[in-house]
Amino acid sequence: MSDRNSPNWEQKLEQKFKDLEAEINNQTTPVRPFNPNEENSNGILTRVATWYQGLETPAKVGVAVVGVIVGLSILNGILKLVTSLIVVGILGVVLYGLYRALIQNKSNSKS
Repeated sequence: MSDRNSPNWEQKLEQKFKDLEAEINNQTTPVRPFNPNEENSNGILTRVATWYQGLETPAKVGVAVVGVIVGLSILNGILKLVTSLIVVGILGVVLYGLYRALIQNKSNSKS
């Protein structure tokens, strides 16, 4: 409270405010506006590679192992999907052949 009673407390407060404002302005960096036509030199692949290079050797091995496991899991899922589509296609051809052979032949022989 004695600080408030002094005649220049407002000046001290104003000076502290200016110091804080200057410190904040020095810490922030201006953000470039997004330009979609500009080539992205710092793409996601570059950032991942930079991050990976910054890891310690055991962490690199761990990330590589997890990456291989995830990659093989995705490949396994894609192969199962392709296999399922092939099986459904073959089953459809077989059922259509049976339909043509059994149902249509019976209806043709009755007429």
